[in-house]
Amino acid sequence: MVDAARAPAVDHVVPFRVTARAAQQRLRTHLASAFWAPGEVRRLARLDQLRPEELRGVLVPYFVYAASTRSRWRARIGLDWWRSEKTKDKHGKPTTRQVRETEWFDSSGTAVGRRDGHHECASATLTAAEAERLGRFDLGHAVVFDPRVIAGFGAELPTRTQAEVDADARTAIRRHALGRLATRVLPGDHHDVVAFDCDIAVHTLEVVLMPVWVATYRYRGGLRRLLVHGQSGECVGRPPVSAAKVSGVAAAVAAVIVFVLWWAGAWS
Repeated sequence: MVDAARAPAVDHVVPFRVTARAAQQRLRTHLASAFWAPGEVRRLARLDQLRPEELRGVLVPYFVYAASTRSRWRARIGLDWWRSEKTKDKHGKPTTRQVRETEWFDSSGTAVGRRDGHHECASATLTAAEAERLGRFDLGHAVVFDPRVIAGFGAELPTRTQAEVDADARTAIRRHALGRLATRVLPGDHHDVVAFDCDIAVHTLEVVLMPVWVATYRYRGGLRRLLVHGQSGECVGRPPVSAAKVSGVAAAVAAVIVFVLWWAGAWS
């Protein structure tokens, strides 16, 4: 991987495409549709209590990699063929059906690939689960870093170490190379990869700020937060679950089961 000393400062920024107003609306819809959330949380949406000061636009740092891969693999390759088998139909008349057979062979080889625009979150502010659920950003809209682009938004610098982010990137790029091997490289109708080794060469590394709306709200004395993808508008984060609702539904289901058993016994 690229050495930490060579890691650049911020190179590009992906601007917000979802406005604050649109993000608020997405959050209200998200909360209103959360059936298991407590009533007081769902009322945040109905009573328009997600105030602008509780929604912040934050530009989150990501490391963006351009890398090439060279893989060595061994696999079992299955080739299908068909044979005719004489049988009888449900009326006892002779008929012929086609039966699929598979022959397996050992195979091995190498494969090369390229992974451009792979990005990994470099902020310790987001949890791994939040970063994963935010998913990908469209780097086609990235612009060269300019302080005027980030005016009015919060902006972070990387707070995770280079080694941590590199390890995550290496795992993800390797997984992508294995998936590409399975879908585009291996011959035959079936395959089972028994050995896979992948060398990764990183050619460029950039720091790109990605747009995320962060909403905070209070629930039972604690702060909770939800995220909105700054390009797609996708909401990330699950509201708390109401224990009373869960208990009530469980009791209702139990009552239905008891009634069905009673009814079945009464008519047996």
